[in-house]
Amino acid sequence: MKRLVSALLVVLLVITVLPLSLFGCQDNNESSAPDTQQSSAADNSADESVPADESTPADESAPADESAPADESNPAEESKPNEESKPDEESKTPEVSEDDDQMKNATNVALNKPYTKSTLHPNDGAPSYPDEGNKSMTDGKTAPAGSSYSHAAFMGFNKSHKDYTSRGYSYITVDLGGVYLVDKFVAHVGSAYYDDVGINAPQYVEVHISNDNENWYKVGRAENVDSTEVNVVEATVTLDKALTAKYVQYRFVGHTNWIFVCEVEAFGVETDKAQAYPEQKPVESYLFIGNSATYFFDIPTKFMYIAESVGKEIDVTYCTVGGAYLSEFADPNDETHGVALRKQLAAKKFDNIVLQDNGNCDYSDSKPAMDKLVPMLRETGATLHLYQRYSSNTDPAKRLDSAYRHEVNYRQLAKDFNIPLVAQGADAFLICSEKYPELVIYHTDNSHHSDLGAYLIACVLAMTYLDIDLDDVTYTAGYDATTVAKIKECARIACEQGYDYPQDK
Repeated sequence: MKRLVSALLVVLLVITVLPLSLFGCQDNNESSAPDTQQSSAADNSADESVPADESTPADESAPADESAPADESNPAEESKPNEESKPDEESKTPEVSEDDDQMKNATNVALNKPYTKSTLHPNDGAPSYPDEGNKSMTDGKTAPAGSSYSHAAFMGFNKSHKDYTSRGYSYITVDLGGVYLVDKFVAHVGSAYYDDVGINAPQYVEVHISNDNENWYKVGRAENVDSTEVNVVEATVTLDKALTAKYVQYRFVGHTNWIFVCEVEAFGVETDKAQAYPEQKPVESYLFIGNSATYFFDIPTKFMYIAESVGKEIDVTYCTVGGAYLSEFADPNDETHGVALRKQLAAKKFDNIVLQDNGNCDYSDSKPAMDKLVPMLRETGATLHLYQRYSSNTDPAKRLDSAYRHEVNYRQLAKDFNIPLVAQGADAFLICSEKYPELVIYHTDNSHHSDLGAYLIACVLAMTYLDIDLDDVTYTAGYDATTVAKIKECARIACEQGYDYPQDK
């Protein structure tokens, strides 16, 4: 009997002092890179060689006259743990705020709310995959299981559309119509169920919120979650603590050319007034100005993932247009280039700006454009860098000559404008083509870089701009260890030694 009483006392004592536990889990999945390539839409001006237009998935209403490529693989998904509140052991009162208590009644506050969005493909005329009635993204309806990608619930963004390449993502911005406490965001997107027509889940969906539709606060990023078994997957961002928002923006960074979305949701409750957002630690930012030699297969995004794999958080923004010349960005009256660039600079302060010119340019073309651009860009306080593009000549026998033309051009620009960091993309391509000809670093058009070529250039950017030791880089873009080792070796040689151009050049 004494033993029984003692045992009961021990149990009661443990129950009395045991605090609530916090539980969390992570699910990390990394997929391998597809073996098909991305096509480009926007290269409408001469750029040594111009690729085909973007692919269009075939359906009942649109003929399959173009092939739809796949893009690079994505880093692992990381889901945030759900946390319970710990009790305050001194006061014996649980730390449950009024906001936390309210969130128990959270509903989808984006339901039937108005929204704006990026331009849908094509540039002119009716979109191939429209937003039915401009209401389908918040009508509470997703595409039924097994339905065609032409289902009315879907709308389609295309990565090669100039609206996408001008910033590096497509977006949907929901006007909540009031102030809400929100703590969970979901985007329902088309999956690799439609892989045969070039549709996959985005590389990632980034969520930003705002109280004024001008100043945006990044709340999180949902990494790629994809499936060949179901046609719609959920990209979800969950906050540890609810924040107020009047507007929610979902930014979609594509995996393949096509990004299909059928619904966006934001879960929260209405509240009295907007709150100030917590301070976020400064993140080094990069603006890339150029054309398809930059945006094809998402070189800046790969650069960002390489940096993140070694613990360096950076932010990348695109200001790129197919076939663009720096002279067009220098023109303040050029709507597609000059005006767009100035809007980017007015909207955000960048720490670094990377410039890359058209493949047809030599020094006499690039220098006048830089004379106009450099003073304007330096007034923003940004540090300027150059990305010496590779040769895009379709004749391999002529690539050495055009690469050397780029070498002379960018080397002289660096000297004239005191730009110390020049990423040697041309050198890296020559080195890799000669040392490892089995590696496919050119796209099927034999002019643009391939997905693997994009990874090579991103490695060069990382070494040049961030002084990253490639031995520490764990991001592989989905390639096998042997291929990655060869790519890193070529990047190192390009950065540390350069290409040994013949003396008669």
